[in-house]
Amino acid sequence: MSSKEQTALEVYVRFNDDLEKDYCFQVSTETHFRDLLRIFDGLPISLRPNIFYSPRPKAFVVSTAPGYLTEDGGLLFSYETSSEKFRKKVNLDDRIAQHCWPSQLIIPVWEFLSFRFYLFVTFLIVWLYTDLPDFISPTPGICLTNQVSTLVASVATRFGYGHIADAMIKDIQDPVSVGGQCVFFVFHILKVTMIFFILHIGLFNPRKFRYSKDQEITKEKLLDLGWTGSRRATPDDYLEAYREYKIKEHGGMVPAHQAGLFTKLKKLGVWLGEGEGYDTPVSKDHKLSDITEDKYVLSYDLFVKLGENFENHITGKGAEELNASIKQFRRFGLMHSDETIRELVDKRKVGGDKKLDKD
Repeated sequence: MSSKEQTALEVYVRFNDDLEKDYCFQVSTETHFRDLLRIFDGLPISLRPNIFYSPRPKAFVVSTAPGYLTEDGGLLFSYETSSEKFRKKVNLDDRIAQHCWPSQLIIPVWEFLSFRFYLFVTFLIVWLYTDLPDFISPTPGICLTNQVSTLVASVATRFGYGHIADAMIKDIQDPVSVGGQCVFFVFHILKVTMIFFILHIGLFNPRKFRYSKDQEITKEKLLDLGWTGSRRATPDDYLEAYREYKIKEHGGMVPAHQAGLFTKLKKLGVWLGEGEGYDTPVSKDHKLSDITEDKYVLSYDLFVKLGENFENHITGKGAEELNASIKQFRRFGLMHSDETIRELVDKRKVGGDKKLDKD
């Protein structure tokens, strides 16, 4: 997606409609939202929420949920990203850079396959009805489970497993008490509920229902898609990771305590409100000076400053340490900051956390 002649831009794309699966992709300033469809066509995994949605998004929205400002000036996605209020509609032919700040979240819009959903629900209801206990069923003796067992028994007989078939037939034909029928039906309800639950949350979510030999995914193809392999952390993930990282950086619990780390951890970062963070309209007119105690206004000047700070941090590092730092940056944002960034964050922290109206 990227071009050597174009400026790179890193954004995050949500997989499976799961807030813990926001993956970083590198695009260019000339990349259009339509180009992101290549991700869903090219990766050999199912990225839809569950089997009741189309395998390919029909559109994209940009999340404008303000986010959580980390201690070192990074922005993480808050838990309101699924709220309609913070979903900015875009056209597939729009350029991503027109609507997204660096590191902003793009959420696929999935088409709900209502026919498939209601067909499956109808099947489960019919299955439950046929397995009603005979003493209350209007049509006793049509148990679908028993009919399937009979079919399996005939197949077992055909392949020489007569003893298994005989045991299954005997189990079907033996009379069952009223209490036994009730226990079986309760078990059946639990089984059907579990099947629906597994499909609904996407535990069983194949990319295709028919066999097909997907093309081999090479490193070159992944890079062409803009894949970085990095997943954005949630604010809760960040709080734990920051604590562990800084304790290690200070050389243990005692030095960290002496440096005042645990006092800082009592109020780490700040939750942003409307009109700031990722809810800042994309514009070249914003400046660093627009940041106040109440508004952490994004600007390209701010991202340049954050980039310079990160470059200073990685200067002189070896390849392995450099890769680890880049991975950490893409997951948590900055874990180190200079005086300018600390002043900006501290200024905004004075205004405190903001509560969002999700309606």
